[in-house]
Amino acid sequence: MAITQINLDTGATSALTHDAPRPSATDSIVWLDVSAPSEDDLQWLARAYNFHPLAIEDCRHFEQRAKVDTYDDYLFISIDQVTRANGDLTAQELETFLGSDFLITVHREPIAALDTMRGRCAKDNRTGNFRADFLFYQIADRIVDDLFPLLDLIEDEIDDLEDTILAKPTQATLHRVFELKRQLVFLRKIIGPFRDAMDVLADMRYAMISAQTALYFRDIYDHLVRIYDLIETARDLLSNALDAYLSTVSNRMNDVMKRLTLFATIFLPISFVVGFGGMNFTNLPFDDPRALTLMLVLIVAFPTTMLLYYWRKGWL
Repeated sequence: MAITQINLDTGATSALTHDAPRPSATDSIVWLDVSAPSEDDLQWLARAYNFHPLAIEDCRHFEQRAKVDTYDDYLFISIDQVTRANGDLTAQELETFLGSDFLITVHREPIAALDTMRGRCAKDNRTGNFRADFLFYQIADRIVDDLFPLLDLIEDEIDDLEDTILAKPTQATLHRVFELKRQLVFLRKIIGPFRDAMDVLADMRYAMISAQTALYFRDIYDHLVRIYDLIETARDLLSNALDAYLSTVSNRMNDVMKRLTLFATIFLPISFVVGFGGMNFTNLPFDDPRALTLMLVLIVAFPTTMLLYYWRKGWL
């Protein structure tokens, strides 16, 4: 059984059976949390709350971008929590039915923001006075706040990559640059729709969202705008790091080619002297001590002079 009712006053939980009636709100709202929903769970939700089949279908497949769908007496809201494990980013989708006196959260994987909210209900009796919209704000705000440490980690990795690129770039460094670029693109695809959804909730167009709570959703929207800007800044830094990597590798290759060219140039006159002296003359240099001595002097003098010249020019 995956349907759990959470008491906002005490944080206590109780399971609901598939033949249970719809819970009624008395002094507080009803918060139902549906974890890893089965088909029976979804059928109970559709039957007890008369939810639209399209909304139930979204809870069945969990393949939605962040959005807000409007129905007669409730809102269907889809958002994502982003987590990082072993250097990889994953999105955990949270589907929410928001009514005037109920909040139903549906998710496949554990959501840290929901666990935090349960713990707060157990410690803070003020949560019993929360409206459904403000309860959802608390959950969404925790999801957004968890994004800032994540971006801080990525920015620290970018700083380390820049230092590595300037010191000793390798193929692993290049692979990490592209991996971080992929993660930032993934984050941008999550944050963009999330930001738009919070903007919609802050517009005070829905009866389920009070004017006071709409201001809090505006604050989340501002945070998401800032996060989106941080993502774009990080992408620019990675692009600059990639350019620096390519420039560093190119400069090192140019330095290697320069040194090889210098050595080849040094041995070029030696090859000429030896080749010229070994031509089929009437008297070979080895037959004449003076010619042999001249050839040996040239063989030593040419590279020595060139090495001194290159050294004074700073080419070595």
